[in-house]
Amino acid sequence: MEKRRSKRTNVSLDVKLTADGVSSSGFIENICEHGLHLITASGQSSAPFIPEAVVDLTVNNPSGSTACLNCVVKWVHINKTPIHGLTYRMGMEILKQPSQYNEMLSALK
Repeated sequence: MEKRRSKRTNVSLDVKLTADGVSSSGFIENICEHGLHLITASGQSSAPFIPEAVVDLTVNNPSGSTACLNCVVKWVHINKTPIHGLTYRMGMEILKQPSQYNEMLSALK
């Protein structure tokens, strides 16, 4: 059964994540009005990417502008890889959609 409220759009957008003073980079695989799926690699086994953690994202969109999002981690899947250490695949809910994000989402559809 599908739990999503909105249809996702496949993308490849660079993103900077910050949680509990730890920053990481990654990319967004798909987005919608209320959430997103992203992937990031971290050499730190104690990275703060756990369910219910609040994470600030800075998303670079193709037009060159950025959107700052405040999100909560809904789920995490962690893989250990020889090259990147730990790779995190995360589903996030956007707590508040700023106008820049809504404009970017409209342009990507």
